[in-house]
Amino acid sequence: MLHLLQKNDEPALLHLLEKDKIHNLPFYGYLPYLSNIDSRFGFYGKYKEDQLIAAVYFSPYNMGVAIEEEGIIHEVYDLLVTLPSTFLYGRKDILEKMGEFPYRSPHPYAYGYLTPLEDEFNERVAAQATFNDKQQLLSFYEGKNIQLELAELLDSLLAQGNVFVVRNEAGTIASAAIAHSETEEYALIGAVYTNEDDGGKGYAGAVVQALRVHLSHKGITPFLFYEADKKQLEHFYEKLSFEKVADYVMWHD
Repeated sequence: MLHLLQKNDEPALLHLLEKDKIHNLPFYGYLPYLSNIDSRFGFYGKYKEDQLIAAVYFSPYNMGVAIEEEGIIHEVYDLLVTLPSTFLYGRKDILEKMGEFPYRSPHPYAYGYLTPLEDEFNERVAAQATFNDKQQLLSFYEGKNIQLELAELLDSLLAQGNVFVVRNEAGTIASAAIAHSETEEYALIGAVYTNEDDGGKGYAGAVVQALRVHLSHKGITPFLFYEADKKQLEHFYEKLSFEKVADYVMWHD
């Protein structure tokens, strides 16, 4: 049976995550919630002979799994179907072995990375967001399905310099992208969004490229995922030298 993990489980959790780090990146963004102070966020785990062999993270938006032994997949499944998170995201080969998830449908995603980019970005187009942009960013993303708890995470993301924006002629945010779940080697790029009225101007490419340069200067390889059945996204990321590493699936209603 999986049980709630506590702060003293962090070394065992990190040891498990390191074994398949690039596929476990979402876990790292929620490590501050391992203390279970906020019951909406947390981790479950399963030990075998003092070794953590499975872990689940959950938040209001997201949940995911890291499994070392396939023999406990169905035990993990029994937990996942009880959690109220909106999205379940992970490797297709693992989640398919669990079967169907009630009240959710599978959606295919491509998962991979962008090669490092050392060039400078055009600061007149894309700019690194600051704390002065916080309220405007919250308004910009309000009601948008970005699969990220922005209200809880934005302060730390801004402190890391991991938010980039493009402003339109009116001076308001037209497009934005965020890097989260940062480790010493990797980060996830997400929340790439452009207002409908500002589409078709290359803004999304500008913020992603700027974020890519920023991460490259820190020695970090950016990973991301996108909806695999949307050809326009496939073409968009191919132009940015996207390298696919796995098929993913997201279960949601």
